[in-house]
Amino acid sequence: MRRSRTDDKLMEVIPPAQTMKHSFLDEAGDVGRAKGATRYLIVVAIITGNPHWLRKAVIKTRKGLRKKLKQIPELKAKRTPKKVVAKLLRYIATLNVEIVAVVLDKESRPYPSDPEDLYRTTCARAVRRCLERHPRLALTLDKRYTNQRLRDKQEQVIAEEVGDLSAFLLLKHSESGQEKAVQAADAVAWSLAQKYERGDEELYAIIQEKIVVEEVLR
Repeated sequence: MRRSRTDDKLMEVIPPAQTMKHSFLDEAGDVGRAKGATRYLIVVAIITGNPHWLRKAVIKTRKGLRKKLKQIPELKAKRTPKKVVAKLLRYIATLNVEIVAVVLDKESRPYPSDPEDLYRTTCARAVRRCLERHPRLALTLDKRYTNQRLRDKQEQVIAEEVGDLSAFLLLKHSESGQEKAVQAADAVAWSLAQKYERGDEELYAIIQEKIVVEEVLR
C-alpha cells in the first residue's frame, strides 16, 4: 500500500468513480487493568455522506441547554446529563448514517507490555470494518496522542490492518473540541459502554438500528 505524507495521510487510490464517505471515530473505556478500569474498550466510527448534518446534530442538541452546560466547550457524554446524550442520539438516529462498533473484552486476552496497543489494534479493526463497506473514506480520529511519534505508530498499525484492501483512506487527527462530529461519535461510544459495562441498553436502543457492525473481540 503506497503512502504519501501530507498534513493528512493518503493511502492507496482506487477508481475515483466510487463515492467518498466520511467517518468520525472515538472510543469509550480505557486500556488499564487496575482496579476501577473498564472491562471493555469500545471504538465507534460513524460513517456519513454529509458531515454537515452530523455536526448540526450536536449544535441542535446544545440549543436550549442551561447556561452552565452551554459554556462547556464540548459535549463529552460521560460528563453530560443522560437526557442530553439521549437527545443527541435521537438526532443522530434520524440521519443517513452507519455506525461501526468494535468492542474489545480486555479480560479475554493477554495484557500487552504497551497497554496502548489495545487501543491501536481495536481502532485499526474498526477502520478496516469501515473500509470493507466504503473503500473511499475520509476518516477523522479523535486526537488521542499529541506526540507525533505516537500518531505515526497508530497510523502504521492501521496501515498494516487494512493493507490487503484496495482502498483510499485519508486520515486526519482532530481535537474533539474542534470537530463536533467526533463529539457525536463519543456519544454513540458511550451508549455502547453503558450496554456492555452496566447492562443498561436505554441509550443503545436509540441508535441500534443504525449499527451495521458490532464486533466483539474476545
